[in-house]
Amino acid sequence: MGELKQRRSGFKMLCAEFLKMRRTWILWLHIIMPLAGIGVFLLYYRISGWSSWGKISGYVEVVSIVCPSLVGFVCGLAADQEKQAGHFQNLLGDGRSRAVNLTVKLCSLLLWNLTAVLLTIGGFGAGYYLFVEKTAVPGMFYIIVTGMIWISQIFTYCFHLFLGMRFSKGISIGAGIVESLLAALLMTGLGEGIWQWIPCAWAGRFTGMYVKYAAGVDSETWGLAEAQFKTGGIMMGVITVAGILLLYLWFHFYEGKRMED
Repeated sequence: MGELKQRRSGFKMLCAEFLKMRRTWILWLHIIMPLAGIGVFLLYYRISGWSSWGKISGYVEVVSIVCPSLVGFVCGLAADQEKQAGHFQNLLGDGRSRAVNLTVKLCSLLLWNLTAVLLTIGGFGAGYYLFVEKTAVPGMFYIIVTGMIWISQIFTYCFHLFLGMRFSKGISIGAGIVESLLAALLMTGLGEGIWQWIPCAWAGRFTGMYVKYAAGVDSETWGLAEAQFKTGGIMMGVITVAGILLLYLWFHFYEGKRMED
């Protein structure tokens, strides 16, 4: 019975968090940006001479590069919203555990992100099939790509939530832009051997390797990529868990002060 009450309480807290975001740019960014991106790419691909897999790969690459900037913006806005609503008192001093409050905030942002990624990738897949070319790309391909991009961003959300709360919205946004530029560089040969250690490169690298696999690259090429894929997956898991633990440890002692205070 107690466990059921806790679940209901957690669900109510999530609903309350969603209501707080309803009248902010946080909600609309997760809807407008994906729809705008899909529209632009589909219009371009209708007249482009690229191959089918080249178009899909290009779109996924751009999404992976843009994600850190959007995460920086969203987390900066979320932290700024909490500051304006009582200087973080909703997170620090409303009678509930700090860890619970932080979990609700982080989960709400990640759920919105999952919705946005599903719309971005799934919407593109549907639009590409209907308006550009009726390819034989299975729906599972888009689901796997969505999962890769979303999981790759969990650490990024933890990092930018810290930046937004401890420093400022501007720092979070600026860091996100830098990460996007770095992600683009690391998708080239400059990232070989080091991308596994750099979170902003995970989405682009993982999805890039998976697109090549789905497109049917030769076995020798995939054999080399598969080893990197496994190593990168292990490093992503370790760094993500460490990032979550460090965020909760820091937040336990956080007093609501920011650099600009």
